Amino acid sequence: MTYREARAHEASASAPAMLAAPRHSALRVRILYTGGTFGMADGGAGMRPRSGIGVEIADIITRFEDAEGRSVEFRYAEFDRVIDSADAGPETACRIAEWVRSGTEPAQPDGVVVIHGTDTMAYMGARIAFELREIDVPVVLTGAQIPLGHPGSDARDNLHLALNSIAAQPGPGTFIAFGSTLHRAVRASKRACDNYDGFTTLGEFAPPPPPPPALATRRHSAATRLPVGLLTVFPGMHADLLAAAIRHYPGGIVLECYGSGTLPLDGPETIEAIRNATRHGTPVVVITQCDSGSVDLERYLPGRALLDAGAISGGDMTREAALAKLAYLVDLGLSGRQLHRWMTTNLLGELSKLAAPTAIHSQDTYLTAWSR
Repeated sequence: MTYREARAHEASASAPAMLAAPRHSALRVRILYTGGTFGMADGGAGMRPRSGIGVEIADIITRFEDAEGRSVEFRYAEFDRVIDSADAGPETACRIAEWVRSGTEPAQPDGVVVIHGTDTMAYMGARIAFELREIDVPVVLTGAQIPLGHPGSDARDNLHLALNSIAAQPGPGTFIAFGSTLHRAVRASKRACDNYDGFTTLGEFAPPPPPPPALATRRHSAATRLPVGLLTVFPGMHADLLAAAIRHYPGGIVLECYGSGTLPLDGPETIEAIRNATRHGTPVVVITQCDSGSVDLERYLPGRALLDAGAISGGDMTREAALAKLAYLVDLGLSGRQLHRWMTTNLLGELSKLAAPTAIHSQDTYLTAWSR
């Protein structure tokens, strides 16, 4: 994937920003447009993203500058082939992260704005957050529910919010600026497709104490990456579906269970599929379908069965963060005890509630036996 890029010094108008921008030196930002509803047009067969919106972005920034009384120096780029965010995958997040990293290391801007489609913004944002976990500037994803130029469009206001958020210096990290709120990407989830506040923050953001933990830097290439997947438990789910998911996603499975970590136990096949997966090195991470609360695999019999089969508690991670974190750790080449350790360690604030000590002890006991 390549990028068309241009330099500019323009600016723009008011936004429903929660953060007030300080009025001093020029704000220096890099902007990447990847596609999504923000710049879509209807060609007669449904809305699809269009390229070449640099002039419109410059106009929005001019309006922001007029309203805020602050100049903006920006550099704009876009994907050569802009996409509907439904087509975004792990490689998309990694390429965005690579673009951000390459543009911030030589000359550090005040922040980076990534314009992205909303449907997978939380998934991409979480993965970008892990990829850029040591970056020193804020990276802010934004988009729109209604495209530029359409009645009621929120595109301009959301870009203004992103710029104001960077100007307010929220600190390093990856964020989603949307509607009226700035969300931490590792705690965000899309919860509405029909109003301006499309995203919500799930749970408490609890940053880990400094310094950031050191992780291995060895990384699989795109060609050798092991894919990871997400499966939601539902009434009547057949064990063959879980077994098929494990076969298709040898890197690991995030299993979105009921409540504190339960699933149907109509027969031994489901637990046996998980036990076989973990024995053969495919991790299974259990999260909850609930918007609040945390997994506790010690509480109920089905959770105990998952624990005994080698499943890892995902605490209160969102589905987006759990999937992103598992993929990130697998791409680093981690497995077994190491992967378990880092999945249950709060790296970025993705975990605000950790599993009970008894549950962790039980998992450590299992992993000790597994590694023999």
